[in-house]
Amino acid sequence: METIMNNGKQPIFVRSIRQKDNYTFTIQWTDNKIVDYRLSELQKRCPCAKCVDENSGMRKNASVDNNVKAVKISNVGRYALRILYTSGCSTGIYDFDMLHKMGFE
Repeated sequence: METIMNNGKQPIFVRSIRQKDNYTFTIQWTDNKIVDYRLSELQKRCPCAKCVDENSGMRKNASVDNNVKAVKISNVGRYALRILYTSGCSTGIYDFDMLHKMGFE
C-alpha cells in the first residue's frame, strides 16, 4: 500500500502496514521510520463522538482496556485509517499525518 501524506516539506508515503500481534500494528513509512502502534493507545486518542463530547471536547471515557484488539483496520481514502475495536468503538478516523507525528512522541 502506498498512501500519500504531506508533512509540510515533502510527501511521505506508507510503505506497509502489518499486524505485529493482537494488540499492535506496525507502519513502515518511506522516510525509513518504522513505528509500532498499540491499539489501546490509539483508542485513548480516538476522535469519534462516542469517545469525545462534541460540545466540550472532553473524553467521555478515559479508561481503555490495555488488551483491546482490532476487529478490522481499513483505509479511509488515501489519507487515514479507521479501526473497529473489540470495545465497540468503530468510527474514529486516524489520519496518516497524526499517526506519523505520534512516532516522534
